[in-house]
Amino acid sequence: MEFNLDEAGRKLEKKITQLKGKSYISDELINLLDTVAHLQLTARDTAKVTLPADSDMAPPEAILQGMPLVTRANFPYDKTQAKELLGALISQLKKMGGPLGKAAGIVEKAIDSGEFTPNELFESFMEDDNTFFNPWVERTPDAPKTLVFLAFAALAPSIETAAEKLSEKLPDMKAPQVGTCPICGSLPLISSLREKEGFRHATCAFCRHEYRIKRIACPVCGEEDQKKLTFFTVKEEPGFRVDVCDSCKTYIKTIDFRTLDRIAMPVLDDLDSLALDYVAAGQGYKRATLSAWGF
Repeated sequence: MEFNLDEAGRKLEKKITQLKGKSYISDELINLLDTVAHLQLTARDTAKVTLPADSDMAPPEAILQGMPLVTRANFPYDKTQAKELLGALISQLKKMGGPLGKAAGIVEKAIDSGEFTPNELFESFMEDDNTFFNPWVERTPDAPKTLVFLAFAALAPSIETAAEKLSEKLPDMKAPQVGTCPICGSLPLISSLREKEGFRHATCAFCRHEYRIKRIACPVCGEEDQKKLTFFTVKEEPGFRVDVCDSCKTYIKTIDFRTLDRIAMPVLDDLDSLALDYVAAGQGYKRATLSAWGF
């Protein structure tokens, strides 16, 4: 589906308004998300990416067998835009103050001193290089995921633009997938039930591509034994449920707005349903991916 800035803007405004009614999400966090989401929305409309040559992408038969179209390390993105957005994001976090603002200031000093360049930051993120990011947990202990958040937030608009273009290169995926994204091979961030039949779709934690997955199967380990798969809901969070797997002890949240007058925006719905993460963790289950906002 082609990106529509006006429509996306209207959906964002409605979702932000809805999030403001959540007692467990602070005003400071809401304001930050509002600012970041609008910066990303504007960038999404202007991102410029060049796709790899067809010969550098996985062939259709390999994709149907589970190989991603493009690996994460080779995923295209707009370096110029990401650098500009990184600067804007650092400025916003510093204005906000607190642990995030302090951590953003430390990151800014590291860049200004030449400790690393924005391009080195982006390349390390794309390669999922923990040796680059792990030291920052100790350097910014009160906001340990700040550097990961800044990198992904700056890259996200052009990554999503690339994923939209790359989706046109996918073969006809008639059968639902096991769990990983057919474009980049990453695990789902969240899933959703759609249409009358309740087809289950996943939103990729990395490139945000949406694709259909098996309804009765763990998207992390592939478990299909119904005795090892279950789900629970929380009365205070209508429209959401948590699907858990007792084989790998992971969980994934699932959106089901089919009978509700609500707009689905998976990245913000992940935050909207934060209370369910606490419940799942309390029962001994873990997320397979970071949240949409890096924690």
